[in-house]
Amino acid sequence: MKCTVCKHGETRPGAVSVTLERQGATLVFRQVPAQVCDNCGEAYHDEVVSMQLLQKAEEAVRAGVEVDVRRYAAA
Repeated sequence: MKCTVCKHGETRPGAVSVTLERQGATLVFRQVPAQVCDNCGEAYHDEVVSMQLLQKAEEAVRAGVEVDVRRYAAA
C-alpha cells in the first residue's frame, strides 16, 4: 500500500519495535510484525496485532510493571 505519511513509499512486510507508555509504565515490544514504508519507515499494524499489544500492555500495568522489554509473541 502507499504510505499515508510520506505519500511516496510503498509498505513491505517487516518487524519493528513498539514503545507504549501508560500510567507510569514503559513497555517495549520488539520484533512486532508490521507493514513498513520503504521510504520513511512508518509502521502500520493490523487490528489483531494492535489489540494484542494493548491487551499485553494493560496486563503489565495491572501487574505493576514499570519498565519491561519483551519480544512480541502472538497469543
